[in-house]
Amino acid sequence: MLPTTRMLPAYILAAFAVISWGITPAITAFQVSEIPAFEAGLMRSVFAVPPAILCILVMRLARPSDAVTWGWLLFAGFAAFCGFPILFTTGIAQTSTAHAALILACMPVISGGLGAILDRRMPSWGWFIGAALAMIGEVVLITSRDSSGDATLNGDLLVILAAIISGAGYVAGSRATAKIGTWSTTFWGVTIAGLAQLPLLIWLMMGTDWTTVTHVGWLSTLYLVMFSTVLAYAAWYWALNHGTVVRIAPVQFSQPLVSLVFAVVLLSEEITQPIIISTALILGGIIMASRAQRAKTAKPAATGDKE
Repeated sequence: MLPTTRMLPAYILAAFAVISWGITPAITAFQVSEIPAFEAGLMRSVFAVPPAILCILVMRLARPSDAVTWGWLLFAGFAAFCGFPILFTTGIAQTSTAHAALILACMPVISGGLGAILDRRMPSWGWFIGAALAMIGEVVLITSRDSSGDATLNGDLLVILAAIISGAGYVAGSRATAKIGTWSTTFWGVTIAGLAQLPLLIWLMMGTDWTTVTHVGWLSTLYLVMFSTVLAYAAWYWALNHGTVVRIAPVQFSQPLVSLVFAVVLLSEEITQPIIISTALILGGIIMASRAQRAKTAKPAATGDKE
């Protein structure tokens, strides 16, 4: 067991990452209130390219050495830093922060299911029960509408698609990480996906009146680039590496609750009864599925130790 003094920095950085990601839906709502959603999604990754290149040079991060790893890296990069930010930003412009946050909460279930399919392995019954509970919570969520009309079906569906693409990116990223490490996978992914989107962003920016964008739009963009895309990932990976996945990963279960708090505090969104019910079902299902998956993964290791 790791000493408490060594675990504390890992928990602090994990909390920093979760809070940074938890506030991201609310900050994105501020961003798209002044910047067109599609362009805002592009900016999130394109503007992260300079700090990503700096990290690559300073840390001397390796590139893939074989075609298969390049394939996983490219898929993961474009899923996490192209498909996800564009779809999520466009979606949150058409739905509420609370809905978006709870939809994203199911990404561990999505990535777990996709990983099981790719590995051709059958998840445990506990995983299926937990996943079913989480999906029921999602159905309750997307079929409910608030009185303000902020949450729309189109917006929810875009966020769902963003979550599926991001979950697939996580699975691909885990394959690339096994070969080149988490830092290389993250920052090479940001760099490649961001540079690929740069020409499109430049073309779109020429037709936009940027004089109408206030400090709110620019500061929210800066936050999404530096905190949500760069610093939060760095803090989370450091925490996982130094605090162990088993101890640190459960901290992420609090992310939807963090997002709901910021939705109320910053955007004055109403937490309705359907949202409360769906939150309980989604979080309960995710925790059950994650615990069942970790227990099944630990069994072969325990058996091997006895032998």
